[in-house]
Amino acid sequence: MTLEIVDGGDLRGYATLHPKTAENLGAEIGSIVIFEDPQSSFWGAAEIRKSEDVPEGEIYVDTLVLEASLLMEGDSVEVTLYDRDMIALDYVEFGLKPLSEDANTEDLVTRAAEVVESLEHLIGGRLVYPGMTFNWSDLDVKVEIMNTRPSLTGKSFAKLAFEALKERTGYQFKTVGIASPFNAILCIDTSGSMKTNDVPVQDIAHAREGLKDLAGDNPEVQGFLDRFEEGRNVSRAEAAAMAVLLYLAEKVGRGYGEKVGVITFEKEVDVMTFLNADTGEVQPFVECTGRDKALGLQIISTHVVDKVEEGGTLTNMGNALAKAADVLEAFGDPTKPTMLILLTDGMTTAGPPPLKIVKDRFPSRSSFVMYCIGLGERSELDEELMLALSQYGNGTYRHVDNIRDLLEWYGRLASEFAIVIRGNE
Repeated sequence: MTLEIVDGGDLRGYATLHPKTAENLGAEIGSIVIFEDPQSSFWGAAEIRKSEDVPEGEIYVDTLVLEASLLMEGDSVEVTLYDRDMIALDYVEFGLKPLSEDANTEDLVTRAAEVVESLEHLIGGRLVYPGMTFNWSDLDVKVEIMNTRPSLTGKSFAKLAFEALKERTGYQFKTVGIASPFNAILCIDTSGSMKTNDVPVQDIAHAREGLKDLAGDNPEVQGFLDRFEEGRNVSRAEAAAMAVLLYLAEKVGRGYGEKVGVITFEKEVDVMTFLNADTGEVQPFVECTGRDKALGLQIISTHVVDKVEEGGTLTNMGNALAKAADVLEAFGDPTKPTMLILLTDGMTTAGPPPLKIVKDRFPSRSSFVMYCIGLGERSELDEELMLALSQYGNGTYRHVDNIRDLLEWYGRLASEFAIVIRGNE
């Protein structure tokens, strides 16, 4: 059926048809129709409402739905009934892109999290589909529906029910097509169990060669990287050290001078310190500017592996997180987005309760995100605690048992600052 589009204003995400038009389509209130311009292939979808005030040859479409479809008032479209079941979403990823070139992008994700209720009001209860875009005027950005779970393919839709999402896994913000500088703190378990040689090396040749190029002629780093031969096993500590090197390499490559702190923990907690080449002062973080990068890689790889060699059997996760709060203060900019990544192969066996420490020392989470990574055997991990920590920190928990997945995850985290929005605790 061919109908003419009319911009209906704020129709709460619906499209309105004359009752006879709806009857001819076989559509009832709540049915979904697809409207498409066969010339441009632009299309959209909406749930139906009926009104005698709508002429039979027209379809009134909600302004935001119309904007997202790239169609305009006056366009003639083919309208068809969508006769499949609607998909229930467990997760949605929103991409954010500023509408103006001079917009402040540094804390875009954290600002989005602070005004999230306006987004929920704007798009909640409406149909969404992959690639759908719309303007979010309160933040002056264009929003894109990126990844969803389950994945939406072709002309398939889901209703965006925010409360249901937050009860499941939440939804996430990230920037699209722009760089968002952020600092980071890497907490690495170096207890005795990290000596376990059970991490298979597979499909990481590209990452290894990239690090070897970055290390230049530094023999210590080159020797460390030579341990990662395809098909052999390395220790959990070596895998962790490799992941940290990749993270720093990504940060150096970005060239924004982002600050990264490195903390190792077993019974004792150790904060790595670095010499500031300009001031001569010792500081608990490295500035990823590229200066003396090979030396920095050597110091970190040697430090992590050596710490495991001397590590005890206890795991003081709580004090490691307390030290992370100290490093955050040393960064000197509490409003700058900061990512905390905690990697462990076990459970906390000494010190204060980790979740209590995080809640006490990181009470403001508007510019802070925490990710937890479990390495090795799941039976040895306190995954419930890891999940609770990451959920409090607006991040996620992930278990890995091979170095390919570990490096992939660290590499991704080094380049994007994303916040997951969940329901109340």
